[in-house]
Amino acid sequence: MPVPGSGVPAGSVPLDALDAGQVADLLADAAALAGALAGQPEAEAAFAGLAPDRDGLADLHIALAVAAADLDDAIAEHTGILRP
Repeated sequence: MPVPGSGVPAGSVPLDALDAGQVADLLADAAALAGALAGQPEAEAAFAGLAPDRDGLADLHIALAVAAADLDDAIAEHTGILRP
């Protein structure tokens, strides 16, 4: 169940590399789940009611996969500075 926002911007919250890696893994898992459910009529209907601005589960799958990849790239870019 979605939690309604308060309308107040959250700002930025610093994450360490381990936390960011876990978030990237969760995004990748969610992308895989959305991809597996894409095209199933009951799942698509339920999703349409929850996220009417998205163009189905396939759209969500792509968005989550891109977000996971972008976060992985950012982690590698910023943690690479610390590695020889």
